[in-house]
Parts: sequence; structure tokens; C-alpha cells
Amino acid sequence: MKRFTIFFLMLTLTNLIIYSAQINVKADEVKGEESRYILKNNVFIQKEDLSISTDFATITLIDDEWRDVNTEKVYITGDTFEATSTSMSFDLQTEKGTLSGNVLAKIFLEESEIEISSDELQIDNNNKRYEGSSKDLVLIQKEDYIINAKSFVFVENENLLTLSENVHIINSVKKIDMTSAYATFNTQTNDIEAQAVNLILEVAEEEE
Repeated sequence: MKRFTIFFLMLTLTNLIIYSAQINVKADEVKGEESRYILKNNVFIQKEDLSISTDFATITLIDDEWRDVNTEKVYITGDTFEATSTSMSFDLQTEKGTLSGNVLAKIFLEESEIEISSDELQIDNNNKRYEGSSKDLVLIQKEDYIINAKSFVFVENENLLTLSENVHIINSVKKIDMTSAYATFNTQTNDIEAQAVNLILEVAEEEE
């Protein structure tokens, strides 16, 4: 009986911890409906280390939880990233969302950062996973590397950037120009593995 009581108390405390996250919302104008709030002007939404800034947003109930955020032009930050886009749909409970239109993002690594320009960016903040694509090409910059691809996936905890379709990697300092159909890039070591490769390496000619 004593063991059961202790287990029940631990389970209760765990549930309180899981569901104790608070969402702080500020705006100049707020309109409340039965299952939705409309926020206008100087909108600021914060959940722990995640913050969203915009001039227009809605927050909608899903399963009796205030979760679904939809915005117009937005600036979102987490503990290891920041991004802007024309619009965004974001789930405050799962911390997953999609940024669309003129996406500009930075992901902060231990000793450097990655800059991303794309048409769309999907963020999974809890798992530190980012996935993006563009109608033309995504642009990714890290230090001396300029990278283009149709789409990418970056898993922050694995330091792994996966690039797909029309991959083009340039490093003018190391005099590397590579195209491929598929490639992986280690953001910690800068190691590259690729398939169907066309690689150009420049070597200075010896002067006579």
C-alpha cells in the first residue's frame, strides 16, 4: 500500500510538471471568441524559451488546450534559433510549426551558426529538427561554405545537414565547387559525403 501511495504521488507530480507550462500573451488589441483569440498590434506570445512577435495572430483551442497559433509576418525565437517569415502556423503544445514565404533563419551552433533562406521551413523545437524547401533553391551559409539545394533537413543534435536535389556546395577559400544529387554535411567537422558528384578543385599553377 505504501509503495502504491508513493507511486501515485510521483505520477501526480509528474503530470503537474508536464502540464504546468504557461503561455504569456500580450497585444494592443484582443478580441475573444468561444474557441479563438484574435490578437492585433505588438503581439507577443511566450512559452518558456520560445517567443513569437507579430502584428497579427490568432490562438485557437484544440482539445481544450490553447495551442494553434497562426500569424502574418512573424519573428520567432528559441534557445538555439531565430527566424522570420511572411506567415506561420505553430502548435504551442508540440512546439512544431511551419513558416512560409521569405523565410530567413539562423541556427546557433556551439562555435558558429547556419543562415538559411527558403520558401518554407518546418521547425520541431523540442527535437531540434529543421526541414525546408524552395521552389527554386534553398540558400544555406555556414562560415566560408555557400550551399544550395532544393530541400534540406538539419538535425541539430546530430550536427547533420542532409541536402537533396540540385545540391551545390561552394567554398571559395578552400577552392571547392561541387554539385551532386544528394549530400550530407557535418556542421561540426565540415565533412561532406555525396552521391552523383561533379567536383572541381582549384590548384594554383607554379610560376616559372
